[in-house]
Amino acid sequence: MQDRFLGIASGLVRFAHWLNLVVAIGFVIAIILSFVFGDALTTQISAKYHGQHVAETVAYLRIVAVISIAVCAAVYQLFSRLLAIVETVRAGDPFVVANADRLQRIGWALCAIQVLDLVFGAIVLMLDRIGVEHATWVPGFTGWIGVVMIFVLARVFRLGAAMRDDLAMTV
Repeated sequence: MQDRFLGIASGLVRFAHWLNLVVAIGFVIAIILSFVFGDALTTQISAKYHGQHVAETVAYLRIVAVISIAVCAAVYQLFSRLLAIVETVRAGDPFVVANADRLQRIGWALCAIQVLDLVFGAIVLMLDRIGVEHATWVPGFTGWIGVVMIFVLARVFRLGAAMRDDLAMTV
């Protein structure tokens, strides 16, 4: 049953990994198109907001796209490390130092995502200040708990690997 679960988990993570790449490419294309069709974009924003804060709005949209690419880069780090961990679990040897390192990298990726989320929140406040419609944003406390939890798990894996190595030396 565990192998079946790992197969499903691996498949889902691989799909999400691929989808993340597609989304990142989409944001790169959106940034490029925002310059290629800059006049049309500014005309549309100008019409919607009566010519006010057009340049600021376009700049904020581009910044959000850049932040989104950075989030995709962090998610790439997360998924690639998670896939490597799943493979060690499949092989029956998950308590290795490499997995502790992978979990630590996942923790840093999650931390980066949380920090970028705060930057996105600041942009939402700026858009609100100038009266531009935007997606809602609420600061996420659970994401920060996840960051701490992953760093603790990385430490657990590191200690587990050291204990296993010590045990192997005494036998």
